[in-house]
Amino acid sequence: MHSKSRSHLIISAALLTFFVFILPGCGRGDVGDLKEKLKREKAKRQENSEKYKEALRKFSEERKRVKQLEDLLVALGERLEEEGKSFPDELAKLREKKIESRQANQEQEPDPKKAVGRLIKLGDELYAKGEYPAATEVYTSAIEIETEDTDLYHRLGRSFIKTSQHDKAIPVYEKVVKMLGKNGPTEKLRQAHNNLGWLYTQKNRFNEAELAYLRAIKADPGYANAYYNLGLLYDLYLEDEIGAIEAFEKYIELKGQKSDSVRKRLREIRER
Repeated sequence: MHSKSRSHLIISAALLTFFVFILPGCGRGDVGDLKEKLKREKAKRQENSEKYKEALRKFSEERKRVKQLEDLLVALGERLEEEGKSFPDELAKLREKKIESRQANQEQEPDPKKAVGRLIKLGDELYAKGEYPAATEVYTSAIEIETEDTDLYHRLGRSFIKTSQHDKAIPVYEKVVKMLGKNGPTEKLRQAHNNLGWLYTQKNRFNEAELAYLRAIKADPGYANAYYNLGLLYDLYLEDEIGAIEAFEKYIELKGQKSDSVRKRLREIRER
């Protein structure tokens, strides 16, 4: 009996060792595999983005080369004609085509809005797929045509944020705020100021962040997100407990989505 009991103890100890050391190890391996998979997917997205930008650049250069070659050939044919030599048939056709194209352009002015619309659609598709660097390139191209569209600037700023280019996002949103002015549409104005506040916070520009959040609240006193961000700013960076309490209480009053977690944070602040 004593021998059997000892055998049972050995088996039990072995099983315990298996569960304590082997099974958790499997869990860590799964997490490691998942992280590695996410890393590969991110690298693939970045690679696709770079390929897209390179293809876009090559396409643009190719179009320029074709146009330059066509102009050169037409000029050569016209020179032959001036010298009394026959104008080659293929060059004659090419010249007629370019004349027709020039006349069509004179009769019908290009519509930049359509071009911008196509670029915005492409940028939005790339953004939805997580191709943020490529989306940034497309939005930038659109802005070179349409410089007064605040929604377009917002798209560009949002793409810069997604690629952690905060230094580039800040002047974009500052431009939006300036374009909107004090009497701009409430929703756009509050969002631009709120985004600026968040960006300033990332760059440790806390006083400017505070002012941006207050301006967002001034644009829309019922904008809960600005009170939430302002509360975090006061609590985590400016060490202003009273300001944090007031901002968080207002956020709860406005029934913000994170009210439960804010109540918990309020309790922690008051118990300090």
